[in-house]
Amino acid sequence: MGTGPGSTVAPGDRSARRGAFVDLALAMASLGLAIGIVFPFFALLLGVPATYALAPRFWASCLAAGLLLALLNWLVARGVVGRRLDALVVRMARVAESLRTGAASGAVELAPAAHALVVDSADGLGRTAQAFNDLLGALAVEHRFRSLVHASSDLTWLVAADRRISFASRSVGDVLGWPPEHAVGMVARDAVHPDDAAAIDGLLDGVTDDQAAVVTVRIAHATGGWRHIEVQATDRRADPLIDAVVLTGRDVTERVELQAELTHQAHHDELTGLPNRAALLDRGAALVATATPAEPLAVLVMDLDRFKEINDTLGHAYGDRLLVEVAARITAELRDDDVVARLGGDEFAVLVPGVDPATACAAAERLVAALTAPFSIDGFELAVDASVGVAVSDGQTGRPTIDACLREADIAMYTAKDLKTGVEVYDPSADTNTPSRLGLLAELRRGLIDDQLVLHYQPKLSLRTGALAGVEALVRWQHPTRGLLPPAAFLPVVEQTGLIDGLTDVVLDLALHQVRDWLDEGQPVQVAVNVSPRSLHRDDLPDRVERALAAHDVPPALLRLEITESSITADPAKALVILERLHDAGITLSIDDFGTGYSSMGFMRRLPVSELKVDRTFVAAMLDSPEDTALVRSVIELGHNLGLTVVAEGIEDATASAELAGLSCDVGQGFLFARPQPAAEVTRWLRARDRDLVAGPVGPAIPAPR
Repeated sequence: MGTGPGSTVAPGDRSARRGAFVDLALAMASLGLAIGIVFPFFALLLGVPATYALAPRFWASCLAAGLLLALLNWLVARGVVGRRLDALVVRMARVAESLRTGAASGAVELAPAAHALVVDSADGLGRTAQAFNDLLGALAVEHRFRSLVHASSDLTWLVAADRRISFASRSVGDVLGWPPEHAVGMVARDAVHPDDAAAIDGLLDGVTDDQAAVVTVRIAHATGGWRHIEVQATDRRADPLIDAVVLTGRDVTERVELQAELTHQAHHDELTGLPNRAALLDRGAALVATATPAEPLAVLVMDLDRFKEINDTLGHAYGDRLLVEVAARITAELRDDDVVARLGGDEFAVLVPGVDPATACAAAERLVAALTAPFSIDGFELAVDASVGVAVSDGQTGRPTIDACLREADIAMYTAKDLKTGVEVYDPSADTNTPSRLGLLAELRRGLIDDQLVLHYQPKLSLRTGALAGVEALVRWQHPTRGLLPPAAFLPVVEQTGLIDGLTDVVLDLALHQVRDWLDEGQPVQVAVNVSPRSLHRDDLPDRVERALAAHDVPPALLRLEITESSITADPAKALVILERLHDAGITLSIDDFGTGYSSMGFMRRLPVSELKVDRTFVAAMLDSPEDTALVRSVIELGHNLGLTVVAEGIEDATASAELAGLSCDVGQGFLFARPQPAAEVTRWLRARDRDLVAGPVGPAIPAPR
């Protein structure tokens, strides 16, 4: 019998070269020959006469029989036993070659049917063949499993009872870059990042045979860095073929990095890289919860001044780059414990823990000062200022949430912007943004729908002749439960919201409806309607006014719009465009509260207005103050020099009326002549005036309400 493939033979070992089966066949043949040689002597022992037992012919016959027996032994060994053993050797050689080829290629193809022996007897050789076939089947199952494990992209380790890795799949090299053998023999916790060693220990400690546990750990890559591997443990220690904990791992690095990126984006501003509002609220909630009088929390809200001009002039790309530069300067001024965030647009917020209001204001002033130096962007020197509001929470006096702190800091910021002071601390006494204010706005919105607004009218009279110069429409709210509310009870709140536009439309509609009624009675009365600063700067104001005039068929000359001086100075260029459109439509215009808005004379002469109203504060003080008298005289002279009619508001006694008349003031308005009254009272007064015109500079008074 020859040696199988891959076997080795030591030099000089003739038995090994021949094969064990050849030696066996020779021994059996020698045994047959020996029997033929010794048989004559065995015959002598049995009593055969020596003459016969030692006769040459008998001896030759025995020798021939021995040779025949030796030949038969040789043939039987070679033909029966040898053939089957040769087949077994060939099959084993093929299996070994398949295993070697599969180990090299990573895919083991072992087909038991192709290599199995034929079992044609129940003797020892048959049982040997059956045992070989069974072993072949077991090997096929084992190597099919290994082939699947090696072909999988998931990592697979077997961890023995001593926590050492006894097997590692080939995918370890694909994912981690180092050969699987590198892990074999290594303690499982040593194969992962030191910070994740406890997770692996806990995974192995807690694994059971009926529940798989999962953790995510970091494992070093051969080229450097760490890969995030999601590891699942399954207990197979009760399986005698495995006797280990099976760890299967999946590379989830991309998923983990994507989740980290999404988390970062969810809590950071994309443009500046600063934390965003969500991150500020999370951190702020924790800081507010731990604030104490000894360790208060200051919340700063910063808004850039004139930032819109940069966007409108140079474009949003420059504005974005400016915001990045601003964020860098703000960050440079803060401590490590401070938190700065971009809330949106050009608004930033800063959390400054452990400071009192004075220190918080000092920090805010440093932020404002840090922005005073111009920003150089593509050759443009851009200058911006900032307004900062400060609110401080000490954990006891209000401000229980970060939302409340931000709201109060935001209110203080707008105060700083209005006063142009740079930094302001929240003042509760000046806060009109209360829950009752929200309720009031909701009720007024309903009141506009339910026609709860009414108008009272106050006449304006000529100080020279007493003739009617028109009436001013003053809005009142007939509240269903609180009664008749004056404008001071709701207008200051409404003027800060978009609701003012709806209120303006309602007032226009009511006033022009009344003008139409007076026209139908033969009384052409000009009515004056106040326009809020917010409404004045709306491009659609002229169109809305013209539609209202057309709806009531009222000539434009019977409508006068009163605009405050301060609303014009807020945005002179835009205001001028709107006023010119109104004037071109035939609507007369007045400047109300003149003397409070600091407008320039050069700009005043460009306005298409026909009337100037002196603010009531100057009129009320003129009798006791020569300076105010001189101021009123200057305003009257200015108005006349500009070709305007001058109206004095707030006249409450005859002495003031006479003095104003002596200063050549044209028209007076005030309680001396008439209080604001409902349209019915004014209509009766107009009728009485027509019946019995009373001479004198004052004229008939409207009776007080009963």
